[in-house]
Formats: sequence, C-alpha cells, structure tokens
Amino acid sequence: MWNLISHFLIFAGGMASGVMLMCLMQTGKLADKEFETMKEE
Repeated sequence: MWNLISHFLIFAGGMASGVMLMCLMQTGKLADKEFETMKEE
C-alpha cells in the first residue's frame, strides 16, 4: 500500500513540475517577444 502511495506522489510531483516548466517557458517566450518589439521601436 505504501508503495502505491509513494509512486502516486512521485507521479503527481512530476506532473506538477512539468506544468510549471511549461508555464515558465510560455512566459519566457512572451517576454522575449515583448523585448523584441520594444527594441525595434
């Protein structure tokens, strides 16, 4: 039983970190775009 719980927690942690990483990448891409448009003006 404990084995199942620990595996689920590891899986949930991996999913959460993956989602956070995706959000950070999206934010970085948006910031890059904004910086480019500021530099052009």
